[in-house]
Parts: sequence; structure tokens; C-alpha cells
Amino acid sequence: MPIELSALLFEKFMEYQQTAGGRKSLKQFAEYIGMGQVYLNQIMNKRRSAGEKTAKHLAQFFNDQRFYDAVGLPRPDPLLHYITRNWGSTPVEIQKKIAEQIEPYTTEKAPHDDPAPHAGTMETDP
Repeated sequence: MPIELSALLFEKFMEYQQTAGGRKSLKQFAEYIGMGQVYLNQIMNKRRSAGEKTAKHLAQFFNDQRFYDAVGLPRPDPLLHYITRNWGSTPVEIQKKIAEQIEPYTTEKAPHDDPAPHAGTMETDP
């Protein structure tokens, strides 16, 4: 049974208090994780669901893939994340070679004059 987001956040809140050396407020926790206190409170009290952006933020912040599970999102592929993160610093010639290698496995065929139609346009992490 997948963990509920509110329970997962409560677990992280308890861990935060332990590592911070004592009782901390929800406001302090919200600031710590970079969320608004009202929004966090609504999620923890099951009055609001978290969106994809929030789930990704929490999963990355806590380095805990269970946040994806809690909101019903597929977990990201680590290799794809690595490639995406480094795509912008990869030379265009290499990007094109990668696209050529992938092409036989795709259903969407790239135009012959542009073997890497998305070269340089993949999202990267800040």
C-alpha cells in the first residue's frame, strides 16, 4: 500500500525536528523546505492535493522517491535524469549521435535532414 503524502510529510517533519534539536513549528518546517505554510498545512491535513511540481520539489529536496508514489507519479529514470541534467553541456555533434542511436527505437521518426529534432531543447535542472 503506497504511503499517503500527508503521512510522508509528517514523517519528514518529525525528522526535521529531531535533527534541528527540538520542537519546531510547521512554519519553520515550511520555510526549511521552501513551501508556503498555508499550502503545506492544507496538504498535511488532506484538504488539498499536491501537484506534480510540488511532488518533484519534495522528492528532490528530501532525496526520497516515495513522494512520487504518494501522488501517483512515475518515478524518474536515474539515467534519463543524468542525461537531461547534462544535455546542455554535451556538444551538438554528440547530441546528434545520441539521437541517431535512439531513432530506431522510436515510433516518431525525425526528418532526415535533422537527426536530433530536440537537440538543445531538453529541460535541465538549475
